[in-house]
Amino acid sequence: MDTITMIVGGALVLLVTGFTLRLSYTILTNLINGRKFHHKLEQEFSRLRLSNMLAALGISKKDYIYQNSVKDINQQMQNCSDCSNTDECDEKLADSKIDITDIEFCNNEADLKELKRQQAHALAE
Repeated sequence: MDTITMIVGGALVLLVTGFTLRLSYTILTNLINGRKFHHKLEQEFSRLRLSNMLAALGISKKDYIYQNSVKDINQQMQNCSDCSNTDECDEKLADSKIDITDIEFCNNEADLKELKRQQAHALAE
C-alpha cells in the first residue's frame, strides 16, 4: 500500500468513528431528554381530574402518557382545565370505578371511550 491510500483510509476510519460517536451521543441525549419531558408531563397531568378519570376507568396513566401523542395529551389536558362540569366530575370521581357509559359530561368523552376501546382490544389479543 502506498502512503496516500493509508492516509485516505485513516481519514475515513476517523470520520466513521467520529460519526458513530456523535450519533451515539445524540441518541443518548434524546433518550434522556425524552424521559425528562415525559416525567414533567406526568407531573402536570397528575394535577388534573383527567388523571383520576383514567384511574377510575381502569386506564393506565403510564400507558396513556407513553402511547398517545403529546399534541393529543395537551389537548385533553386543556379540555380538562377548561371544563365547567367540575361538580359532576368530582361527584363521579368520588367512586373508585366509573363505567365508560357514565362520562357523557366529560369534555374528553370521545377520546376516553376510544382509549378504553383500544385497551380492551389490546387485552383481547
